Amino acid sequence: MGNRQKGRGTSSCELDEISNLVGIPRFQLENIYRDFRRVSKDYLLDKHEFRRIYKNLMCFSPNSPDYFHLTPSELTRLHNAMADRIFKTFDRNKSGRLTFDEFISAYILLENSLSPQVRLNFLLNHYAPNNGYITPTMGRRVIQDMSNLYGINTDYQQLWRNLEANHALQNGLVPQEAFTNYFINHPAYSSAFYNGVQVPIPPPSPQL
Repeated sequence: MGNRQKGRGTSSCELDEISNLVGIPRFQLENIYRDFRRVSKDYLLDKHEFRRIYKNLMCFSPNSPDYFHLTPSELTRLHNAMADRIFKTFDRNKSGRLTFDEFISAYILLENSLSPQVRLNFLLNHYAPNNGYITPTMGRRVIQDMSNLYGINTDYQQLWRNLEANHALQNGLVPQEAFTNYFINHPAYSSAFYNGVQVPIPPPSPQL
């Protein structure tokens, strides 16, 4: 994730699936995707536009947290801080651009209304078709991205070795069911799935 020179388009069927999964009306999701297409280059989005589109997506989400206690300025700074955490996590090669796939991947992982199993399976099935098995490369990458997104300080290489030792087949693949069950029952990740990402509201920028 975050290491492509060019992204890809998102099909109508994929938008249907995302809309049904997270509860965002199809036409609103379509508008967000069109906005993404309009401002992106080669299906890649820079950090400034990513912040804006993330804010729009959160406004349309029926499961967005209750932020009525925040001022408009505080809410903007919170959305920007969350968008920056997502961007930093998935921009793994520091290219300064993300794909729509990566954007939606992060949104699904953060959608607390969905069970951890649904979130993990969506991520693994939708963006890395694997026929029910996880390769070492994909496994390590997903573990690292989840750790960075949720702020979990862990050795992702060691976690993958634990999975390999207990579940890997002779060809080095780990069954997807074993992968998802491992993290659903892991204390740190289980807590993160249900509590979400905790991002403090940054202070206002100093006035010049």
